[in-house]
Formats: sequence, structure tokens, C-alpha cells
Amino acid sequence: MNYKNTVIYFMSGTGNTLRAANLAGEYARKNGPDVALRGVTEDDPEREIREGADTLVGLMMPTHGFTAPWLIIKFACCLPRRESTHAFVVATRGGLKFGRVLTPGISGSAVFLITLILLFKGYKVRGAMGVDMPSNWLSLHPGLKPENARAIVGRAAHKIERFMERILTGKTVWFTWNLLYEFIWMVLLSWISAAYLLIGRFFLAKLFFANNNCNGCGICAENCLVGAIKMRGRNNLRPFWRYNCESCMRCMSFCPKQAVEAGHSWLIILYMITSVPIATYLFAWLGGLFPGTVVTDGHWIREIINFLYIYPALFISYYIFDQLLCIPVINSIFTYTTLTHIYRRSHEPDTKLKDLTNTIGGHFHVSISHSKKKKY
Repeated sequence: MNYKNTVIYFMSGTGNTLRAANLAGEYARKNGPDVALRGVTEDDPEREIREGADTLVGLMMPTHGFTAPWLIIKFACCLPRRESTHAFVVATRGGLKFGRVLTPGISGSAVFLITLILLFKGYKVRGAMGVDMPSNWLSLHPGLKPENARAIVGRAAHKIERFMERILTGKTVWFTWNLLYEFIWMVLLSWISAAYLLIGRFFLAKLFFANNNCNGCGICAENCLVGAIKMRGRNNLRPFWRYNCESCMRCMSFCPKQAVEAGHSWLIILYMITSVPIATYLFAWLGGLFPGTVVTDGHWIREIINFLYIYPALFISYYIFDQLLCIPVINSIFTYTTLTHIYRRSHEPDTKLKDLTNTIGGHFHVSISHSKKKKY
């Protein structure tokens, strides 16, 4: 099928989805003269997405919590309505390599959720796919060796090419083993995805801290995908991770001092703080304050109170934690009791930080034509 215009929107922290989007864009340029790649932080899809079946829109994203990142969900919800515009959805997922064995990641509900949003917006979604890229969850495991990462990327390149070939020739990509695999995991892990979106993403954001190697250069804050890092301090500036952090791992992967950590010992303390059964203590206190009165303590009321307690507990605890980290000895204790301090840092092996932040006004901007790639 001849698409006159193709726009591929992507979100990328360490380069995996950027690489996948570039691969898709390079294949799409064989089909039409007008192919553009845009970061999802751009604000002009109303102008860029044209009405009609000769326009193709792609949404490409990483997988967070076995679902789509919150940033992508918001972006999809804000897209303009288009009644006949074609679209496709691709989620990159954390693949691993052990020896000669490549193990698949899980994108779960990611492509299904974004597809559903696009359908409600009127788009004709032609297909979806989860594709393995090198796992970059450095809070959980060491970064992959470059040769292992390149092996995973090479395998992904073939799958992206086959997927794009079907989309660009007018076929649909729905009844595949790939999507059956993801559907099964979506059903099994949907509760984890819901918990991630409601609580988990805030919890993970509050694990990051800078160790004593930090020199206050501000590279992490300047290049944060969503502007979630703020440099704070009177004499020595240090990064502070705010609630809107997407845990994309860019700051940890590209810090020149390897100063960014995800605190495992702090994780235990934070879990204990947020697990306090505050409702039990609240009802006991009210019972003592008003003796002889009946204070309702229904199960759902308790659960709602305990749930609402988590948010202020997270933010207040992290603020105190951040202040304590200014004391070198305390910083060292948390640094040497987290595994990330010994983990290898990694990112998509052929992606540099400047590739992720090639911007105009803070927004990624790459256009691809038949003649050559252009950077504005």
C-alpha cells in the first residue's frame, strides 16, 4: 500500500526504542517520500497526523511494568481524532542472552492498551507487535555486554523488517504467535500492571539517588526524558528525582561518574514505611479519643486509607532520605548496600546520549527522506 505520509512517534530512555524506530523508519522510507520520526514529548501531532488512509502513524514504546509507560498512555489519549488514518503499535521488551540462548521479554498489555486507545480515537490499527531489545532495567540486573546486546538488536531488526513489510503492503498483523504470547501474559500479569501504574512507578522513582561520586554536573537533569530530575543544594548541587520519573534508566546509563544508584537497602526501608497499617492505628486512636463511640473499621475503608497513606509516605520519606544523603557517611552506607553500585552500566550499544537528545526546543526531531537522513 502506498502511504504518502508516515509519522513514527517513539519514547526511548537508553536507545532501544529509538533504534527500533530508526529501523522501522528506514524500511518505511522505501515505501513513501515523507517519513518522520518524532519523540512523544513533541506537542504538534494535530499538524503532523493527516486525515486519510494514505497516512500511517506508528507508536513505538518501551515496556514498563508489563504495560505501556504512563507517558505513552497520556500521549495516545491526547492524539487528535482521525477516522480513517492507519496506525501500528510496537512495544520493545527486555530481552536477555545467556550464552547462545536468547530469552524473550514480556510486554504484556502494552500494545493492547495503546491499540484500544487508538481505536477509540478512530484510527484503523493495522497491526501490533512486541519485539525484544536488550533489557536495560539496571535497578534489577547488570547491564548486558555490548556483544550480547548487539545480538539481540540484530535479531530484532529482522522481526521489525518483516512486520513493517506486512504493514506497508496493506496486510494486517493480528493473529500471530507473538500477540498470543503477549495476550496470555497480559491476562496473568494485569494486576501487576495496574499496581505499577497506580503505585509502582512512584515507588521506583523514589529509589534513585546520587552517590558521593556525583560532581553536580547536571547532565542527568538536562537530559531527563520528562524533566523529572531537579538539581538541588546550596553549595553542592545534587539530583532529586520527582514523582513524574518514568524510570527509563537514561540517567543511570549515561552518568559519566556512574553516580546514579537505585537503593536496594533503601527499598527495604521504604517498603517497611509504606506498609505500616495506618488504618489500624487511626481507628485505635479515634476509639481512644472518643470513648464509647463506635468507629467503623470495614475492610474496604481500611484498604482505602492504607492505600492513600502510601503517596504522602513515599514523598515525605524520600525528602528526608535526600537530606540525609548529604552526609557522606550515610551516603556511603546506602551506596555500598545496593547492588547497582557493582552493576555494569549499559545502553543500546550504538546509541549515544546526543542521539537521544537531538532537539529543537527540547524535542527530538529527525526527518528521513529518500535522499538521506536530515537533522534539523
